[in-house]
Amino acid sequence: MTNLLLFLFQSVACSLVFYAIYYLVLRNESCYAFNRYYLLSSVLFAVIFPLVKVDLPWALSREVTAVITLPEMVVDPYANYYSGVSWLEVVYAVGIAFFIAKLVLKVISVAKLITSAEKETHHDYVLVRTKGKLPTFSFMHYLFWDDTQELGEGEQLQILKHELAHIRRKHSRDILFIEIAHAIMWFNPIVYAIKNALVMTHEFEADDKATEGRDIEAYQKLLAKQVLNQYGLELGSHFNQSQTLKRLRMLTNKNNNVYWGKFALPVLAMALVFGVVSCELPGVEEDQINIQAVAVSEAGGEEIFTVVEEMPTPPGGMQAFYTYVGRYIKYPQQARRLGVEGKVFVQFIIEEDGSISNIQTIKGIGAGCDLESERVIAGSPKWNAGRQRGRAVKTRMILPITFKLDRLEGEDRVVGDLDIKINEEPNLEELTLVGYQTK
Repeated sequence: MTNLLLFLFQSVACSLVFYAIYYLVLRNESCYAFNRYYLLSSVLFAVIFPLVKVDLPWALSREVTAVITLPEMVVDPYANYYSGVSWLEVVYAVGIAFFIAKLVLKVISVAKLITSAEKETHHDYVLVRTKGKLPTFSFMHYLFWDDTQELGEGEQLQILKHELAHIRRKHSRDILFIEIAHAIMWFNPIVYAIKNALVMTHEFEADDKATEGRDIEAYQKLLAKQVLNQYGLELGSHFNQSQTLKRLRMLTNKNNNVYWGKFALPVLAMALVFGVVSCELPGVEEDQINIQAVAVSEAGGEEIFTVVEEMPTPPGGMQAFYTYVGRYIKYPQQARRLGVEGKVFVQFIIEEDGSISNIQTIKGIGAGCDLESERVIAGSPKWNAGRQRGRAVKTRMILPITFKLDRLEGEDRVVGDLDIKINEEPNLEELTLVGYQTK
């Protein structure tokens, strides 16, 4: 539930920033194509950014990238507390199902209208006569025409050009996309505003195409006349959309000298939001830490190896060590209450006699997780020391431990990359025999 709450919050925050930029900078500009794709990108990125996590490459020092790392382990505390999904996940899923069903019903209603009405096929569209049952509108490559209207030839031509602009610019695809995004983000009030802004941008763009080389004043009168006959089939693009006064004003607000710096601001805003929401200071990546070459560091005049010919091994092997850690590490109560998750990197040194020393967290998440990780590693018995050219040497190592709160099945334990099954009980007698304290 914690991850879902974080996604919902970040999604709303992203869309709020994106829409604020549109409202303050682009709303009154006649760069309709740019506004259209910016609004579509706003909805798309508001979903993607909270889901994407990118580690910054410069977060670690050279010393860390040379250290040997062990396979990652994941701490999951929830098996002993509950199973199944949370009420928030249920509500969220029901909301998505409701809006998807609503969209499907709209598409079905349009499909029924197409199959039952009289049709004429033209070069790049299909004319569907509604016989006055519905107003003139377009959807995909279908143009639904109210043939009961009393219009002059010039007026019919202008309405036709308007609807053909919707068809040729593929505005219906935008509508379907925004409806699906709305279903996924139904909880987000900003999506409603973005949806309305996108529909109006479609109308501005179609109005602009319909008045190319024609009398704008006559078109304005026609638009005012048509608004008196509104029905509202939301899925289509209507000639008589709402906010008519805004459309009338935008017809005379064609600014061909838009300051291009205004376009840079929305792009910069998206880049900044991505950096804040999706970019993280990384922990130690396994592919960065894998053995590269024999390296030696100096500490108080003593050699500490980061790569050796014979690697240190815990008593009973790595599986026994992972089972021990997985059995006795606990998710701190403070971290649970605060919903703290993340990866802890614990660095330690295997001495020449196999004992563990210099245990320290080089990157942690706090809330007791760092101390708990250090405590469990400190309880491990002596290892078999690493050897270089036949002699025992000090070796520095790192163990990454991930604390997660969203796993809903399995035991309350650590799961490593080794062959350890979630539901497998560790053999406590075997652990005791190889030196681990199991009480």
